[in-house]
Amino acid sequence: MQLSSNSSPTPNYRHVAQGFQFQLGIIAALFVVFIWSAWLIAVRYSSSSALQILDLALMRYAIPAFILFPFVWKARQQIKQTSKSYLVGITLGAGIPFFYLTATGLKLAPVVHAGLLIPGTFPVFVTLIAMVFFKEPINPKRLTGLAMILLGVLILLLPTLLNQQMSVLKGDLMLIGASACWAVYTVSMRLAGLPPLAATGVLCICSSLVLIPFSMFGILESGIAQVSSSEWMMQLVIQAIGAGLLAGFFYGFAINRLGAENTSAIGSLTPVVAGIAAIPILGEALSLAALIGMLSIFLGVMKASGLKLTKGDLVSKVRKSFSRDSLSS
Repeated sequence: MQLSSNSSPTPNYRHVAQGFQFQLGIIAALFVVFIWSAWLIAVRYSSSSALQILDLALMRYAIPAFILFPFVWKARQQIKQTSKSYLVGITLGAGIPFFYLTATGLKLAPVVHAGLLIPGTFPVFVTLIAMVFFKEPINPKRLTGLAMILLGVLILLLPTLLNQQMSVLKGDLMLIGASACWAVYTVSMRLAGLPPLAATGVLCICSSLVLIPFSMFGILESGIAQVSSSEWMMQLVIQAIGAGLLAGFFYGFAINRLGAENTSAIGSLTPVVAGIAAIPILGEALSLAALIGMLSIFLGVMKASGLKLTKGDLVSKVRKSFSRDSLSS
């Protein structure tokens, strides 16, 4: 039997900041959109080079692990008191499984598919987590939004199915799997309540401990010696500084201020930015199916993300928070 919305307190992962902190959360989420877009393009670009997934993963996790270790050490008591299930969710959700699924999926599918499927289907998996673990009911507004998301995904995948492009379909399914991982990471990080840099440090340190033996004993291949210094330096900046440090901090900051669903609403801008950027950089074209799917998924995410998070929609809350701050000043 489902619980009514008034029968239980609001879960911690749904609490939203007010005023200036809410505004900062929006700015952080927008930074994440641009970093994600650059990261997706960089990973897709690497598929045509000699760089291997191991090379990219070491850049993504090992270097930030070294830089963020002091933040982990400073927050060590708080980390010890954090539920182990949340720490596992953080490590697995945005760690090696997520990276492998995304990087492999991007070798098979276009950037715009990744931009749509990872942040686009994310609310569906967050809802499933809420239903299974928090026994939350789904109201009609969210159900409509989720239906629009699934319709957009179907529109996006339809040409692939009709043309029997099985390799692209395999890539798309991997990207959907990556989205499920990211939902686990987001909810776990929100519930853990750790400082963003400390949580990102835990993620990177644990992932590095898995990767380093594979590198030292040659279990996984490396192609870094076969690429130019300019190429691996470009990847190093995007993977380590962009995705590893900046995105980890800004994303953690955003979900702590906005909650998972408001952050995903802004994150749904990722396919727009990534899709447009991929045209001149990668020579990828936006198909009609991709454009229609993008619109449906974007509107669906916006619709689904309003549940219990704000008194009005996201735009109304931004307007109210700015008005409140301007009056107080």
